[in-house]
Amino acid sequence: METDSNLPVPGWYADPRGEAALRWWNGRAWTEQTAVAPGGGAFAPPTASDLQPVATPPLAPGVPGRPTVVVAGQTRILSGWWARVGAFVIDYLITIAFALPFIIAAILIVAGIDFSSVKLVNGEVKGLTTNEQASIVLALAVAIAGNLLVGFTYQPLTMARKGEQNGRTWGMQALGIRVVRENGAAMSYGPALVRQFLVMGVLYGVISGIGNAFTVIGGTIAIALAYLWPLWDSQNRALQDFICSTHVVRD
Repeated sequence: METDSNLPVPGWYADPRGEAALRWWNGRAWTEQTAVAPGGGAFAPPTASDLQPVATPPLAPGVPGRPTVVVAGQTRILSGWWARVGAFVIDYLITIAFALPFIIAAILIVAGIDFSSVKLVNGEVKGLTTNEQASIVLALAVAIAGNLLVGFTYQPLTMARKGEQNGRTWGMQALGIRVVRENGAAMSYGPALVRQFLVMGVLYGVISGIGNAFTVIGGTIAIALAYLWPLWDSQNRALQDFICSTHVVRD
């Protein structure tokens, strides 16, 4: 897992945007604090000690080989592909864990049905009593409702947390990455729901289903490309980032 150990320490450096003489680097990104050089202008850095972190200010805060993006005036280091994959796997396992009770309940509802006697005759299912058919419908409803409940809660709610954890699922939090919006606004429930559930869940599911129905594996290939896209995109974006105007950055 990557760390920020190679980044410049917090301090006043030459403004890489050219808007002022000095700009404050907080150790992870450029801030909106600017100042004139010592001894000139109407306003100076808060304290003299703030001017001492590095003798020769670097021209840019990034580390060679790590792409960056400017969001709301701050330069952020973009997440690598493997960190995104790791967070996705963790979130997927957490999602399964939350949905598991509903799946178990659905299985228990139909546990007493003897499916060996079920036959398809002229397009109709035969061999099931009315009660057994009702049990199957109830089991499907429980499983679907459980998955919808998890989809509407876990990822959108964790990403909508305020403060330090904003934009992070538990998987992203474990890997030290987060989703940020291009307009600089905090990630709230609505945008998080659209990105994580409607795009990555519903839309990708529809694309996969339709694609595979017509081309056997075409849908699977399309979704694989959507997730692999950060490997060759200059700003490490996947399809959901293009659709929702987001970036995934390191902390």
